[in-house]
Amino acid sequence: MPLLLPRSPELVAVQLAVLRLGAAYTSLDGRWPAPRLRQVLDLLGDPRVLVADGPVPIDPTPAVWSPSADPHPTCTDRTPPRALLHRPSPEDLAAVVFTSGSTGRPKGVVLPHRAITRIFRDGGPLGFGRGNVMPQAAPPWWDMYAYELFGQLMTGGTSVLTDGDYLLPQTLQRMVAEQGVTTLRLTTTLFHLFVDEDPDCFTGLRQVYVGGERMSPAHASALLARHPGITLVNGYGPAESCMHATSRAVRPEDCGRADGIPLGEPVARTQVLVLAPDGRRCPAGQPGEIHLAGEGLALGYLGEPEQTDRAFAPVTLPGGTVRAYRTGDFGYLDEAGTLHFRGRTDRQLKIRGHRVEAGEIEAAAAAAPGVRSAAVVPLRGPDGVVTGIALFYPRTGDEAGDGASGEQDPLDVHGHVAATLPDYLVPTVTSVLEDLPLTPNGKLDRAALERTALRQPRRRPVRLSPHSAPRPMERSNS
Repeated sequence: MPLLLPRSPELVAVQLAVLRLGAAYTSLDGRWPAPRLRQVLDLLGDPRVLVADGPVPIDPTPAVWSPSADPHPTCTDRTPPRALLHRPSPEDLAAVVFTSGSTGRPKGVVLPHRAITRIFRDGGPLGFGRGNVMPQAAPPWWDMYAYELFGQLMTGGTSVLTDGDYLLPQTLQRMVAEQGVTTLRLTTTLFHLFVDEDPDCFTGLRQVYVGGERMSPAHASALLARHPGITLVNGYGPAESCMHATSRAVRPEDCGRADGIPLGEPVARTQVLVLAPDGRRCPAGQPGEIHLAGEGLALGYLGEPEQTDRAFAPVTLPGGTVRAYRTGDFGYLDEAGTLHFRGRTDRQLKIRGHRVEAGEIEAAAAAAPGVRSAAVVPLRGPDGVVTGIALFYPRTGDEAGDGASGEQDPLDVHGHVAATLPDYLVPTVTSVLEDLPLTPNGKLDRAALERTALRQPRRRPVRLSPHSAPRPMERSNS
């Protein structure tokens, strides 16, 4: 059941109703461009009904059902409730989460009930359960939404729905004072921003969970020094191993490690494997590709059996064979069984906690009129953390304008991408070059493009209301 509803009690009620009937839901974002919404509905098999709170800008428009606008509806139907269509099992589908796809279209990650519930069946991790209050600030279409909402509801805690699209430091302070918030989960980028802008906004919290990208040791150290009573937890896990797969309570000594803050130990009912290219398990300290197994694994990708088979493969262990997800992340396990991150084995990026496949942006740009090819590289901050996306395309000779190469977007490729993809996939820099640089062996020189990107004017994101249409971002030299 596709849901196009803002964060609200009505959204939670509809989700619980869908799950209670033995069906599954997927939450869509009203800020996604209409082509993206249409693409996702097509992947869902063009469902007959869409739950929304107003008109839907999709052509053709599916049948829309809207929850009651009455905050205190009265039920006049005395008909006994019908029997459940299907009583779900732990293996049954519960939700579909759409992420960026390397093939040029989104991937639907199919999550079963067990993947969502596995962490919380024994009372949940620190900061969950009775007496704990947590803001629900993650986008409804992200797997961490279930972590913040259903994780607390399952364990007897309280989830507070935030107003608006963004959690700000002053909002957090008000929620701590008025709602008694004890536990917070932020993307790594937001955590860094909060520490920089207002480190005292964390006052009153007992636990802060952070994840989505590499945590800055300087920011972690600053929080621990300013708030020694707060437990700071570094979490790691792709949507394919729902929510967190590993976690670690960060210690002051972790902030001085040469290889960064550890990703931690496996959460409940989750197994971490580090494998060499030949499939053998790497000994402690030896890097390899990180694989995840256990009850958190997705059933696969919606309508993509070949991609599912490539990503989820059997791994033979001394005790038998397990199904494991290839994360594409490179890392190692130490003698204590703690996971450490060493980088990516492919071109996937993480920006503001969102998965970004460079290939999807390049495909959208290449579909713009007059563009024959495009290349995407990350923009990195001084600490190496990815802060944005740079998109380049080669000049064809037909573009208008006589400015310097690399400083223009004469074909308005940025506008085309912004009208096609969600805002987190829209580049920060979009420029035309005389030619894309090549290495001596004829391959695209991505290092040269990254250096070029640092010299280009940036675009400042425009914050949109949940149902407004996207528009080109403003130019800024900041």
